[in-house]
Amino acid sequence: MGIPGSKGKMGVSQIALFCMCAVIVLETLTASAAIGPSGLFWWAVTLVFFIVPYALITSELGTAYPAEGGIYDWIRRAFGPRMSTRAVYLYWLAGGLWMPAGYILFAGMFARVFMPELSLAWQVAMVLVMTWLTVAFINYKTSVGIWLTVAGAVFKITVIMILGVAGFYHMLVNGPANDFSLHALLPSASSGIGFLAVIVYNLVGLELVACMGKELRNPVRDMPKAILLASLAIAFLYVFGSMGILMAIPLNQLNLVSGIVDALELLLGEGSPLVVLVSVFFMLSIIGNKVTWAMAPSRAAAEAAREGELPAIIGRWHPKNQTPYWANIILGLVSTIITLIYAGFAHGDNVSMFWSVFSFSSACVIISYLIFFASFLKLRISDPITERPFRVPGGMPMAVLCTLLCMGFVFMCAVLFIFPELLKGMINWADSGPILTGVLFILISGELVIRYGERQFAAHSLRCYLNRSSS
Repeated sequence: MGIPGSKGKMGVSQIALFCMCAVIVLETLTASAAIGPSGLFWWAVTLVFFIVPYALITSELGTAYPAEGGIYDWIRRAFGPRMSTRAVYLYWLAGGLWMPAGYILFAGMFARVFMPELSLAWQVAMVLVMTWLTVAFINYKTSVGIWLTVAGAVFKITVIMILGVAGFYHMLVNGPANDFSLHALLPSASSGIGFLAVIVYNLVGLELVACMGKELRNPVRDMPKAILLASLAIAFLYVFGSMGILMAIPLNQLNLVSGIVDALELLLGEGSPLVVLVSVFFMLSIIGNKVTWAMAPSRAAAEAAREGELPAIIGRWHPKNQTPYWANIILGLVSTIITLIYAGFAHGDNVSMFWSVFSFSSACVIISYLIFFASFLKLRISDPITERPFRVPGGMPMAVLCTLLCMGFVFMCAVLFIFPELLKGMINWADSGPILTGVLFILISGELVIRYGERQFAAHSLRCYLNRSSS
Protein backbone atom coordinates (compact mmCIF):
# COMPACT_ATOMS: atom_id res chain seq x y z
CA MET A 1 0.00 0.00 0.00
CA GLY A 2 3.03 2.29 -0.30
CA ILE A 3 2.49 5.51 -2.18
CA PRO A 4 5.14 6.80 -4.59
CA GLY A 5 6.16 10.30 -3.70
CA SER A 6 6.89 11.62 -7.16
CA LYS A 7 3.34 11.83 -8.50
CA GLY A 8 1.76 13.97 -5.78
CA LYS A 9 1.07 17.68 -5.83
CA MET A 10 1.35 18.58 -2.13
CA GLY A 11 4.70 19.80 -0.83
CA VAL A 12 5.71 21.07 2.64
CA SER A 13 3.73 24.32 2.50
CA GLN A 14 0.56 22.67 1.17
CA ILE A 15 0.81 19.83 3.71
CA ALA A 16 1.25 22.36 6.52
CA LEU A 17 -1.73 24.40 5.31
CA PHE A 18 -3.80 21.21 4.97
CA CYS A 19 -2.93 20.29 8.58
CA MET A 20 -3.75 23.81 9.76
CA CYS A 21 -7.09 23.79 7.96
CA ALA A 22 -7.92 20.39 9.48
CA VAL A 23 -6.77 21.20 13.01
CA ILE A 24 -7.71 24.86 13.45
CA VAL A 25 -11.42 24.91 14.19
CA LEU A 26 -12.70 28.49 14.29
CA GLU A 27 -16.14 27.10 15.08
CA THR A 28 -14.94 26.29 18.60
CA LEU A 29 -12.72 29.31 19.21
CA THR A 30 -15.39 30.93 21.38
CA ALA A 31 -15.90 27.65 23.27
CA SER A 32 -12.19 27.47 24.10
CA ALA A 33 -12.26 31.15 25.10
CA ALA A 34 -15.23 30.33 27.38
CA ILE A 35 -12.81 28.60 29.78
CA GLY A 36 -11.69 32.12 30.65
CA PRO A 37 -8.22 33.45 31.45
CA SER A 38 -7.37 30.13 33.16
CA GLY A 39 -7.52 28.67 29.64
CA LEU A 40 -3.95 29.92 29.22
CA PHE A 41 -2.84 27.41 31.85
CA TRP A 42 -4.75 24.56 30.20
CA TRP A 43 -3.47 25.51 26.74
CA ALA A 44 0.11 25.38 28.00
CA VAL A 45 -0.43 21.98 29.65
CA THR A 46 -2.20 20.54 26.59
CA LEU A 47 0.33 21.84 24.10
CA VAL A 48 3.29 20.40 25.98
CA PHE A 49 1.79 17.08 27.06
CA PHE A 50 -0.54 16.35 24.14
CA ILE A 51 0.29 18.16 20.90
CA VAL A 52 4.05 17.48 21.06
CA PRO A 53 3.75 13.68 21.55
CA TYR A 54 0.83 13.62 19.10
CA ALA A 55 2.88 15.35 16.39
CA LEU A 56 5.81 12.99 17.01
CA ILE A 57 3.58 9.90 16.78
CA THR A 58 1.89 11.10 13.59
CA SER A 59 5.21 11.88 11.92
CA GLU A 60 6.59 8.43 12.69
CA LEU A 61 3.51 6.55 11.49
CA GLY A 62 3.04 8.75 8.43
CA THR A 63 6.59 8.23 7.20
CA ALA A 64 6.94 4.57 8.17
CA TYR A 65 3.61 3.59 6.58
CA PRO A 66 2.71 6.15 3.90
CA ALA A 67 -0.61 4.91 2.50
CA GLU A 68 -3.90 6.13 1.10
CA GLY A 69 -5.78 4.68 4.06
CA GLY A 70 -3.80 6.58 6.70
CA ILE A 71 -5.23 5.81 10.14
CA TYR A 72 -7.07 2.77 8.71
CA ASP A 73 -3.85 1.22 7.45
CA TRP A 74 -1.96 1.86 10.69
CA ILE A 75 -4.61 0.36 12.98
CA ARG A 76 -5.11 -2.58 10.61
CA ARG A 77 -1.42 -3.42 10.76
CA ALA A 78 -1.48 -3.17 14.56
CA PHE A 79 -4.76 -4.80 15.58
CA GLY A 80 -6.25 -6.42 12.50
CA PRO A 81 -9.08 -5.53 10.14
CA ARG A 82 -12.05 -5.42 12.50
CA MET A 83 -10.49 -3.03 14.98
CA SER A 84 -9.23 -0.78 12.20
CA THR A 85 -12.69 -0.72 10.69
CA ARG A 86 -14.23 0.31 14.02
CA ALA A 87 -11.87 3.26 14.22
CA VAL A 88 -12.32 4.25 10.60
CA TYR A 89 -16.09 3.97 10.87
CA LEU A 90 -16.10 6.49 13.74
CA TYR A 91 -13.46 8.63 12.08
CA TRP A 92 -15.39 8.75 8.80
CA LEU A 93 -18.91 9.05 10.19
CA ALA A 94 -17.83 11.89 12.47
CA GLY A 95 -17.42 13.98 9.31
CA GLY A 96 -21.15 13.72 8.76
CA LEU A 97 -21.89 14.20 12.47
CA TRP A 98 -19.61 17.26 12.76
CA MET A 99 -20.75 18.92 9.54
CA PRO A 100 -24.07 20.17 11.00
CA ALA A 101 -22.33 21.84 13.95
CA GLY A 102 -20.07 23.84 11.64
CA TYR A 103 -22.88 24.90 9.38
CA ILE A 104 -25.13 25.78 12.33
CA LEU A 105 -22.42 28.29 13.23
CA PHE A 106 -22.22 29.35 9.56
CA ALA A 107 -25.97 30.01 9.50
CA GLY A 108 -25.90 31.77 12.87
CA MET A 109 -23.12 34.08 11.74
CA PHE A 110 -24.87 34.77 8.42
CA ALA A 111 -28.00 35.71 10.34
CA ARG A 112 -26.05 37.84 12.82
CA VAL A 113 -24.33 39.86 10.08
CA PHE A 114 -26.80 39.97 7.21
CA MET A 115 -30.29 38.91 8.39
CA PRO A 116 -30.78 39.37 12.16
CA GLU A 117 -34.43 38.27 11.97
CA LEU A 118 -33.68 34.96 10.23
CA SER A 119 -35.59 32.24 12.08
CA LEU A 120 -34.08 29.00 13.34
CA ALA A 121 -36.07 27.07 10.71
CA TRP A 122 -34.45 29.03 7.89
CA GLN A 123 -31.04 28.58 9.53
CA VAL A 124 -31.64 24.82 9.56
CA ALA A 125 -32.52 25.01 5.85
CA MET A 126 -29.24 26.84 5.23
CA VAL A 127 -27.36 24.07 7.08
CA LEU A 128 -28.88 21.47 4.74
CA VAL A 129 -28.00 23.47 1.60
CA MET A 130 -24.39 23.95 2.72
CA THR A 131 -24.09 20.26 3.59
CA TRP A 132 -24.97 19.17 0.07
CA LEU A 133 -22.81 21.86 -1.53
CA THR A 134 -19.89 20.41 0.45
CA VAL A 135 -20.69 16.91 -0.80
CA ALA A 136 -20.77 18.27 -4.36
CA PHE A 137 -17.36 19.94 -3.89
CA ILE A 138 -15.59 16.84 -2.61
CA ASN A 139 -17.25 14.58 -5.19
CA TYR A 140 -16.13 16.75 -8.08
CA LYS A 141 -12.32 16.62 -8.09
CA THR A 142 -9.66 16.09 -5.45
CA SER A 143 -7.83 19.18 -6.73
CA VAL A 144 -10.92 21.29 -5.91
CA GLY A 145 -11.02 19.87 -2.40
CA ILE A 146 -7.31 20.57 -1.87
CA TRP A 147 -7.76 24.13 -3.12
CA LEU A 148 -10.65 24.67 -0.69
CA THR A 149 -8.62 23.35 2.25
CA VAL A 150 -5.69 25.66 1.45
CA ALA A 151 -8.03 28.62 1.01
CA GLY A 152 -9.76 27.69 4.27
CA ALA A 153 -6.44 27.74 6.14
CA VAL A 154 -5.64 31.21 4.78
CA PHE A 155 -9.07 32.51 5.84
CA LYS A 156 -8.68 31.02 9.33
CA ILE A 157 -5.26 32.57 9.83
CA THR A 158 -6.58 35.94 8.65
CA VAL A 159 -9.56 35.89 11.04
CA ILE A 160 -7.48 34.83 14.04
CA MET A 161 -4.76 37.42 13.40
CA ILE A 162 -7.31 40.23 13.09
CA LEU A 163 -9.07 39.09 16.27
CA GLY A 164 -5.82 38.83 18.18
CA VAL A 165 -4.31 42.12 17.04
CA ALA A 166 -7.55 44.05 17.56
CA GLY A 167 -8.10 42.41 20.95
CA PHE A 168 -4.68 43.30 22.30
CA TYR A 169 -5.00 46.84 20.91
CA HIS A 170 -8.34 47.13 22.73
CA MET A 171 -6.62 46.01 25.93
CA LEU A 172 -3.92 48.68 25.59
CA VAL A 173 -6.49 51.43 25.00
CA ASN A 174 -9.39 50.39 27.25
CA GLY A 175 -8.04 47.63 29.43
CA PRO A 176 -9.04 43.93 29.24
CA ALA A 177 -12.70 42.92 29.47
CA ASN A 178 -11.78 40.10 31.89
CA ASP A 179 -9.57 39.73 34.92
CA PHE A 180 -6.10 38.48 33.95
CA SER A 181 -4.61 38.49 37.45
CA LEU A 182 -2.50 35.54 38.64
CA HIS A 183 -5.50 34.21 40.57
CA ALA A 184 -7.69 34.30 37.44
CA LEU A 185 -5.04 32.50 35.38
CA LEU A 186 -5.01 29.52 37.75
CA PRO A 187 -7.54 26.72 37.06
CA SER A 188 -10.62 26.45 39.26
CA ALA A 189 -13.92 24.57 39.30
CA SER A 190 -15.81 27.85 38.91
CA SER A 191 -14.30 28.54 35.49
CA GLY A 192 -15.75 27.13 32.28
CA ILE A 193 -13.91 23.88 32.87
CA GLY A 194 -16.58 21.91 31.00
CA PHE A 195 -15.09 23.39 27.85
CA LEU A 196 -11.67 21.89 28.64
CA ALA A 197 -12.34 19.03 26.21
CA VAL A 198 -12.61 21.61 23.43
CA ILE A 199 -8.91 22.41 23.76
CA VAL A 200 -7.95 18.79 23.15
CA TYR A 201 -10.43 18.45 20.30
CA ASN A 202 -9.13 21.68 18.77
CA LEU A 203 -5.74 20.03 18.36
CA VAL A 204 -6.64 16.73 16.67
CA GLY A 205 -6.49 16.19 12.92
CA LEU A 206 -2.76 16.18 12.14
CA GLU A 207 -2.95 12.61 10.83
CA LEU A 208 -5.62 13.52 8.26
CA VAL A 209 -2.97 14.47 5.72
CA ALA A 210 -1.68 10.87 5.70
CA CYS A 211 -5.01 9.82 4.14
CA MET A 212 -4.00 11.89 1.10
CA GLY A 213 -1.05 9.58 0.37
CA LYS A 214 -1.26 9.75 -3.43
CA GLU A 215 -1.37 13.53 -3.34
CA LEU A 216 1.85 13.96 -1.31
CA ARG A 217 4.93 14.80 -3.35
CA ASN A 218 7.41 13.21 -0.94
CA PRO A 219 5.75 12.07 2.31
CA VAL A 220 8.92 10.71 3.91
CA ARG A 221 10.79 13.98 3.48
CA ASP A 222 7.99 16.52 3.74
CA MET A 223 5.54 15.19 6.35
CA PRO A 224 7.64 15.60 9.55
CA LYS A 225 8.69 19.12 8.53
CA ALA A 226 5.15 20.13 7.64
CA ILE A 227 3.59 18.69 10.81
CA LEU A 228 6.17 20.41 13.02
CA LEU A 229 5.63 23.72 11.22
CA ALA A 230 1.84 23.36 11.39
CA SER A 231 1.89 22.38 15.11
CA LEU A 232 3.85 25.47 16.13
CA ALA A 233 1.64 27.75 14.04
CA ILE A 234 -1.55 26.14 15.34
CA ALA A 235 -0.50 26.53 18.97
CA PHE A 236 0.23 30.21 18.55
CA LEU A 237 -2.91 31.00 16.55
CA TYR A 238 -5.33 29.29 18.94
CA VAL A 239 -4.01 31.09 21.99
CA PHE A 240 -3.72 34.42 20.17
CA GLY A 241 -7.30 34.27 18.87
CA SER A 242 -8.80 33.13 22.19
CA MET A 243 -7.06 35.92 24.07
CA GLY A 244 -8.26 38.46 21.50
CA ILE A 245 -11.87 37.48 22.25
CA LEU A 246 -11.32 37.60 26.02
CA MET A 247 -9.80 41.07 25.74
CA ALA A 248 -13.05 42.33 24.21
CA ILE A 249 -15.96 40.38 25.75
CA PRO A 250 -16.67 39.62 29.42
CA LEU A 251 -17.09 35.90 30.03
CA ASN A 252 -20.69 36.23 31.17
CA GLN A 253 -21.60 37.85 27.84
CA LEU A 254 -19.81 35.38 25.55
CA ASN A 255 -22.10 33.67 23.00
CA LEU A 256 -20.82 30.37 21.55
CA VAL A 257 -22.29 31.05 18.10
CA SER A 258 -22.01 34.82 17.62
CA GLY A 259 -19.08 35.44 19.97
CA ILE A 260 -16.55 36.15 17.24
CA VAL A 261 -18.82 38.66 15.48
CA ASP A 262 -19.66 40.24 18.85
CA ALA A 263 -15.94 40.65 19.53
CA LEU A 264 -15.27 42.06 16.07
CA GLU A 265 -18.04 44.64 16.42
CA LEU A 266 -16.70 45.76 19.79
CA LEU A 267 -13.17 45.94 18.44
CA LEU A 268 -13.76 47.35 14.95
CA GLY A 269 -17.08 49.15 15.30
CA GLU A 270 -20.63 47.95 14.75
CA GLY A 271 -21.52 47.98 11.06
CA SER A 272 -17.90 48.34 10.00
CA PRO A 273 -17.19 46.96 6.49
CA LEU A 274 -14.16 45.19 7.99
CA VAL A 275 -16.47 43.28 10.36
CA VAL A 276 -18.51 42.11 7.37
CA LEU A 277 -15.37 41.12 5.45
CA VAL A 278 -13.86 39.17 8.35
CA SER A 279 -17.21 37.47 8.99
CA VAL A 280 -17.30 36.35 5.35
CA PHE A 281 -13.75 35.00 5.72
CA PHE A 282 -14.92 33.11 8.81
CA MET A 283 -17.84 31.55 6.96
CA LEU A 284 -15.60 30.57 4.04
CA SER A 285 -13.14 28.98 6.50
CA ILE A 286 -15.98 26.81 7.83
CA ILE A 287 -16.52 25.46 4.32
CA GLY A 288 -12.80 24.64 4.06
CA ASN A 289 -12.91 22.84 7.39
CA LYS A 290 -15.94 20.76 6.44
CA VAL A 291 -14.28 19.81 3.14
CA THR A 292 -11.12 18.70 4.96
CA TRP A 293 -12.95 16.60 7.55
CA ALA A 294 -15.13 14.96 4.92
CA MET A 295 -12.64 14.45 2.08
CA ALA A 296 -9.82 12.65 3.88
CA PRO A 297 -11.82 10.29 6.17
CA SER A 298 -14.04 9.29 3.24
CA ARG A 299 -10.94 7.98 1.49
CA ALA A 300 -10.05 5.91 4.56
CA ALA A 301 -13.60 4.50 4.71
CA ALA A 302 -13.56 3.70 0.98
CA GLU A 303 -10.27 1.86 1.49
CA ALA A 304 -11.87 -0.21 4.26
CA ALA A 305 -14.82 -1.03 2.00
CA ARG A 306 -12.45 -2.13 -0.75
CA GLU A 307 -10.99 -4.62 1.70
CA GLY A 308 -14.47 -6.00 2.46
CA GLU A 309 -14.69 -4.58 5.97
CA LEU A 310 -17.46 -2.07 5.33
CA PRO A 311 -20.44 -2.40 2.97
CA ALA A 312 -19.37 -2.38 -0.66
CA ILE A 313 -21.35 0.75 -1.51
CA ILE A 314 -19.02 2.84 0.66
CA GLY A 315 -16.07 1.77 -1.50
CA ARG A 316 -17.53 2.90 -4.82
CA TRP A 317 -15.48 5.64 -6.46
CA HIS A 318 -16.62 8.10 -9.09
CA PRO A 319 -15.47 6.61 -12.44
CA LYS A 320 -14.43 9.98 -13.86
CA ASN A 321 -13.40 12.15 -10.91
CA GLN A 322 -11.78 9.35 -8.87
CA THR A 323 -13.39 10.47 -5.61
CA PRO A 324 -15.06 8.23 -2.98
CA TYR A 325 -18.47 9.15 -4.31
CA TRP A 326 -20.80 7.07 -2.14
CA ALA A 327 -18.79 7.55 1.05
CA ASN A 328 -19.33 11.28 0.59
CA ILE A 329 -23.02 10.89 -0.27
CA ILE A 330 -23.58 8.88 2.92
CA LEU A 331 -21.91 11.63 4.96
CA GLY A 332 -24.37 14.08 3.44
CA LEU A 333 -27.29 11.86 4.42
CA VAL A 334 -25.97 11.46 7.98
CA SER A 335 -25.47 15.21 8.29
CA THR A 336 -29.02 15.83 7.10
CA ILE A 337 -30.53 13.37 9.60
CA ILE A 338 -28.49 14.74 12.53
CA THR A 339 -29.42 18.32 11.64
CA LEU A 340 -33.13 17.51 11.66
CA ILE A 341 -32.98 15.43 14.85
CA TYR A 342 -31.02 17.94 16.90
CA ALA A 343 -33.16 20.84 15.64
CA GLY A 344 -35.76 19.29 17.93
CA PHE A 345 -33.42 19.65 20.92
CA ALA A 346 -32.51 23.25 20.14
CA HIS A 347 -34.97 24.85 22.58
CA GLY A 348 -35.57 27.56 19.99
CA ASP A 349 -31.98 28.79 19.64
CA ASN A 350 -28.92 27.82 17.65
CA VAL A 351 -26.52 27.98 20.62
CA SER A 352 -27.93 24.89 22.35
CA MET A 353 -28.26 23.15 18.98
CA PHE A 354 -24.63 23.91 18.16
CA TRP A 355 -23.31 22.62 21.48
CA SER A 356 -25.43 19.45 21.42
CA VAL A 357 -24.39 18.51 17.88
CA PHE A 358 -20.78 19.49 18.48
CA SER A 359 -20.48 17.46 21.71
CA PHE A 360 -22.13 14.42 20.15
CA SER A 361 -19.95 14.41 17.02
CA SER A 362 -16.77 15.21 18.95
CA ALA A 363 -17.29 12.39 21.46
CA CYS A 364 -17.71 9.94 18.57
CA VAL A 365 -14.61 10.98 16.65
CA ILE A 366 -12.38 11.32 19.71
CA ILE A 367 -13.04 7.71 20.76
CA SER A 368 -11.35 6.51 17.56
CA TYR A 369 -8.13 8.23 18.67
CA LEU A 370 -7.80 5.81 21.59
CA ILE A 371 -7.28 3.01 19.06
CA PHE A 372 -5.09 5.21 16.86
CA PHE A 373 -2.59 6.04 19.61
CA ALA A 374 -2.55 2.45 20.88
CA SER A 375 -1.68 1.26 17.36
CA PHE A 376 1.50 3.34 17.40
CA LEU A 377 2.87 1.50 20.44
CA LYS A 378 1.67 -1.87 19.16
CA LEU A 379 3.52 -1.37 15.85
CA ARG A 380 6.69 -0.36 17.66
CA ILE A 381 6.55 -3.73 19.45
CA SER A 382 5.17 -6.05 16.75
CA ASP A 383 6.87 -4.55 13.67
CA PRO A 384 10.40 -3.48 14.62
CA ILE A 385 11.89 -4.32 11.20
CA THR A 386 9.98 -1.71 9.17
CA GLU A 387 12.23 1.22 8.36
CA ARG A 388 11.21 4.38 10.16
CA PRO A 389 12.70 7.43 8.42
CA PHE A 390 11.46 9.49 11.38
CA ARG A 391 11.31 8.04 14.90
CA VAL A 392 9.98 9.44 18.15
CA PRO A 393 13.23 10.21 19.99
CA GLY A 394 14.07 8.56 23.30
CA GLY A 395 13.52 4.93 22.38
CA MET A 396 10.76 2.72 23.75
CA PRO A 397 10.37 4.55 27.12
CA MET A 398 9.51 7.79 25.31
CA ALA A 399 7.22 5.92 22.88
CA VAL A 400 5.29 4.47 25.85
CA LEU A 401 5.11 7.86 27.57
CA CYS A 402 3.85 9.62 24.41
CA THR A 403 1.19 6.95 23.93
CA LEU A 404 -0.08 7.09 27.51
CA LEU A 405 -0.18 10.88 27.53
CA CYS A 406 -2.18 11.04 24.31
CA MET A 407 -4.60 8.30 25.34
CA GLY A 408 -5.13 9.95 28.74
CA PHE A 409 -5.99 13.29 27.19
CA VAL A 410 -8.31 11.69 24.64
CA PHE A 411 -10.17 9.64 27.28
CA MET A 412 -10.69 12.73 29.44
CA CYS A 413 -11.91 14.62 26.38
CA ALA A 414 -14.52 11.98 25.46
CA VAL A 415 -15.90 11.87 29.01
CA LEU A 416 -16.15 15.67 29.30
CA PHE A 417 -17.97 15.99 25.99
CA ILE A 418 -20.70 13.71 27.31
CA PHE A 419 -20.63 14.95 30.93
CA PRO A 420 -19.26 18.53 30.79
CA GLU A 421 -20.03 19.25 34.47
CA LEU A 422 -18.48 16.05 35.80
CA LEU A 423 -15.42 17.84 37.20
CA LYS A 424 -17.82 19.91 39.28
CA GLY A 425 -19.40 16.73 40.62
CA MET A 426 -22.62 17.15 38.63
CA ILE A 427 -24.36 15.44 35.72
CA ASN A 428 -27.15 17.23 33.85
CA TRP A 429 -29.02 14.34 32.26
CA ALA A 430 -31.25 16.68 30.25
CA ASP A 431 -28.16 17.69 28.25
CA SER A 432 -25.95 14.62 28.66
CA GLY A 433 -28.68 12.02 28.09
CA PRO A 434 -29.25 12.73 24.37
CA ILE A 435 -25.49 12.94 23.74
CA LEU A 436 -24.78 9.63 25.52
CA THR A 437 -27.71 7.99 23.71
CA GLY A 438 -26.41 9.21 20.37
CA VAL A 439 -22.86 7.97 21.06
CA LEU A 440 -24.12 4.52 22.11
CA PHE A 441 -26.33 4.33 19.03
CA ILE A 442 -23.38 5.15 16.75
CA LEU A 443 -21.19 2.51 18.44
CA ILE A 444 -23.86 -0.21 18.28
CA SER A 445 -24.89 0.59 14.71
CA GLY A 446 -21.21 0.56 13.77
CA GLU A 447 -20.87 -3.04 14.92
CA LEU A 448 -23.90 -3.99 12.83
CA VAL A 449 -22.62 -2.16 9.73
CA ILE A 450 -19.16 -3.74 10.04
CA ARG A 451 -20.53 -7.26 10.36
CA TYR A 452 -22.86 -6.69 7.42
CA GLY A 453 -19.89 -5.59 5.34
CA GLU A 454 -17.92 -8.68 6.37
CA ARG A 455 -20.81 -11.02 5.50
CA GLN A 456 -21.33 -9.25 2.19
CA PHE A 457 -17.65 -9.62 1.28
CA ALA A 458 -17.61 -13.28 2.35
CA ALA A 459 -20.66 -14.03 0.19
CA HIS A 460 -19.08 -12.24 -2.77
CA SER A 461 -15.83 -14.16 -2.33
CA LEU A 462 -17.75 -17.44 -2.16
CA ARG A 463 -19.63 -16.63 -5.39
CA CYS A 464 -16.37 -15.82 -7.14
CA TYR A 465 -14.84 -19.09 -5.94
CA LEU A 466 -17.83 -21.14 -7.10
CA ASN A 467 -17.83 -19.40 -10.48
CA ARG A 468 -14.13 -20.18 -10.95
CA SER A 469 -14.68 -23.79 -9.87
CA SER A 470 -17.61 -24.32 -12.24
CA SER A 471 -15.68 -22.91 -15.19
